[in-house]
Formats: sequence, structure tokens, C-alpha cells
Amino acid sequence: MLFVLAVAVYWLEALAWPLQRGRDSWDYWLYYLQLGDAHPTFSDVMVFRTPLTPLVTGLPMSIGGARFLEATMSVVYAAAIVGWAWAARPFGRVATLVSVAVALALLPYAAMFHEVSSDFLFGALLALWCGFVIRTVLAPSTQVLVGLSLTTVALTLTRPAGQVLVLAAAAAALVSGGSWRVRGRRLAVALAATLVPLLLWAGVNAIRYDDFTVARGGKAWVPFFKVLSLRTIDPQNGPASRRLSRMIERDVLTLPPYRRLHVGLRTYLDSPSNLEAIRLIALSDREFGRSSDYSVLYDASVEAIRRHPGRYAHSVAQTFWHFLWFRFALEPVRRAPPPPPGPAVIQVGGHARPSPEALAPMAQAARFGFVWCPSDAIERCIFKHPAGVFRSVAQRRRYRQLVGRIRDWNAELPVRNGARALEGKANTLSWHEPAPVFWLVLALVGVIWRRPAGWPALVVIAFGAALVLFVHALSQEPQAEYAIPFLPAFALAAVAAARGQRSATVQET
Repeated sequence: MLFVLAVAVYWLEALAWPLQRGRDSWDYWLYYLQLGDAHPTFSDVMVFRTPLTPLVTGLPMSIGGARFLEATMSVVYAAAIVGWAWAARPFGRVATLVSVAVALALLPYAAMFHEVSSDFLFGALLALWCGFVIRTVLAPSTQVLVGLSLTTVALTLTRPAGQVLVLAAAAAALVSGGSWRVRGRRLAVALAATLVPLLLWAGVNAIRYDDFTVARGGKAWVPFFKVLSLRTIDPQNGPASRRLSRMIERDVLTLPPYRRLHVGLRTYLDSPSNLEAIRLIALSDREFGRSSDYSVLYDASVEAIRRHPGRYAHSVAQTFWHFLWFRFALEPVRRAPPPPPGPAVIQVGGHARPSPEALAPMAQAARFGFVWCPSDAIERCIFKHPAGVFRSVAQRRRYRQLVGRIRDWNAELPVRNGARALEGKANTLSWHEPAPVFWLVLALVGVIWRRPAGWPALVVIAFGAALVLFVHALSQEPQAEYAIPFLPAFALAAVAAARGQRSATVQET
């Protein structure tokens, strides 16, 4: 009954929020389409991304297009709601019913399931992960520990930041009852069942792409991506910063669009963008070697943090606070041609530089897919003359095939226009729903005053969420999509703390 109700809720919301393209959907589709390629044209997509989102979004698109994908996502949403009911069930019937009602009412959470990205899948898998954490604390068994470990693996293979949830899974094994010897055995089972699959996946990447990693690029994102945005990189910071600056002056500022405007190093560093970050990551591979694993970018970031520790710490704290106090609503959904390009030149501190949106696709970043693209217009992200990028005729032919398929799939989204009468109301309600901090405060008060059975599990869930959000805060600017998947977990913690059974007896299903 709950599953059917959730499906009905999804399609009611779909009137306001038809399925649309989400964050990095083009690259997830590229990953899926290259799964069978021995030598992928977009090779770094295969090691910077992980496989679950490409499979869950690419397979339905290849079978029945965007409408079939929307139907698939309605099923995933309904399964996620049932998953939250299962997660809350050990705290009693009342807590379960209230948790489900709240989960269905969380419109920012529901909105994720109307965008093609990794966010919805991460949010759905979190329901299972929280359920296994709760059962690990309340009624640990080998089967439960393995379930917790495998969901941790699935979350990692959906969003690489999920790797830090290994620590939360270990904490759940340790806080469960029993002697320390028993807890140690549980910890060993949990770690083995988590690390072995991740090592096997790293082995697959090593065999196929000569890169023994779960997901490449950790040092390229943490903390380089945020430090670049803070404009604190300076050759005076240290030797790594000087090496990076020399590379920029030699390999970027000599390019015609920059040379024509006489763009200087300081102007370049004072105007960061996603496009330039990916350019520097690609150049790092070429100039310093892939085996360096972006150590120059990482060391330059550390030098900048040492020079400006307060600025970096303030930015991290500000981003983390945003995750706990965000407001979220989707833009109105319309099938329309892409917007016209912006200005070709922008001013930075009184100096001209090329606008990222007006720059041609970067040959250095070709293998990274579309992650660098500063425009929503896919045509402006495609090489018109791939012969200048790919030497092999076969690679050029495969490039045209792949971008042609992505172009066709992109044209199917959004699947229709949103109903104006409903989208305004849905977005208003979504914007005014309680922020995550509201649920966390309720959970904290409930745990302190009531101490419901299984309260350590609620602490472990909050600990795991804090770890993931902290990793994102170290590397990213504020984006609500990183925190939205945790909304039902925070709400469940609040409801369980307020209404969960106070005795040691728990109801298990």
C-alpha cells in the first residue's frame, strides 16, 4: 500500500516537475555508453565516475528513452519511501508511520527524483544504509553487518564521497552491545565486507584503465577545487604554487583567447571557473604525469591554506552551515531552445579575460567528458573538428557516435512542460520546508531527554552524514544537492528520538 501511495505521489509531483536533466547527467550517460569499449574515447570519465548512476539512468534510456527513465525513477522513489519505513520500523509503529508521512512530505527530497543525476540514487540507497545501521546497533548479526557493508559499497559506487561512510559503518559495529572481543569480530566482518568489494572494483579499474582506484581525482577535488575558487593561489605561497603558476603561464595564457586580451596570471587566478579547474587537472596529467596523482595541485592548495588559514576555514564552515540551513526549489521546467551565449569577454578587477562560456571546447579536457562545459547548450560543448583532438580515425568515429547519442537523449529532456498552476505551489512549499538543522535539533533534544532504545544508531547516522558533508565542504562551494539526500535520515532521527520506544525491546521486521 505504501509503495502504491508513493508512486501516486511521484506522478502528482511529476505534473509540476517533469523529469529533466540534472547535474552531470551527460557524463553518466557517457560512462554507460562506453562500458563495453576496450579503449574509451572519454577515458577519464570511466575512472573519475563510478558505475551505479550510469547503469540506473543509462539502461532505461537505452531501452525506452526519457519516459521509461521517468517511470523507472518513480519506482526508485517508491522503493526509497518503503526503505525509510523499513529503517524506522525498529523504533515502533507510531515512529514508523510518522517517519513515512514526513518522508513523503519532504519536497526537496522528492524533487531529486525528477532530475537525472546521482543525487536521487544516493538518497534512495541511504534508506537501506540507515536501516542497517539501526539494526547493527539494536540486533547485530552477520547478515546485518554484511548488508550494512554492501550498502556502504553501493553508496560509494554512486558518489565517491561515500567512502567515508566506512568509518560510520565501523562505528555502528563498535557501539553495538556485547564484549569488546565480540565487537572486534563484528568490526572485522564489517570492514572486510566493505573493503574487499571496493578493492575488487579498484582492481577492475586497474585492469581496464591502468588505474588502481575506486575513483580517481581525490587530490584534484579536495581541497584544490575550493582553494581555486577562493583565489588564494599565488606563486609566492611556495614551490608547488610556483610550479602550477609556471604551467598556467606556459600552457594557458599563451593560448590565443588569453594572449589576445593580454590576460595576466593574477587576472586568471582571480577568475576561477569549473572550466578552468578541469583544464588545470587535465594539464596536470600531461605536465606532471598521471602517476603524480595531482600532487602539485594538492601541494599548491596546502600552501594557499597555510598562507590564508582563516579564509579557507571560514569558507568550509560557511559551506557546511549551508548544508544544514539551505532552501531549495526547482526552476520552472520548460522545453525550450538553449539560451544564447553570454558575452565573449568579461572584466575581472578592471582587466579583460575570455568568458568561460564563450571559449571553445578544450582539447586537453576532451577525455573528461562534459564536466568542464560551462553551458547548458550541448552544441557548444562538442568539438566541431574532432580530428584536431583525436588522432585515430576509429576514435573520431566513436566520438561522433557517443556525442550524437548524448545529443539525442538530451533532446528528450525535459519530457514535457511543468504545469504552471502546480509548479509554483510545489516550489513554494519546497522552499519553506524546515531546514535540516530543525530536524537535527529535535533529534538532539529527544536523545538527551528520552534516550530511546537504539539512540546510538541515530548518533552514528548523524556522524556518517557529517562526514560526507564535511568532505564536500572541504572541496565544493555550497550546493543543496549534497545535503538533500540526508533529509529523511535527519527527520527519522528526530521522530525516533521523540516517539521511539524507551524500553530495550524493539520491534523488528
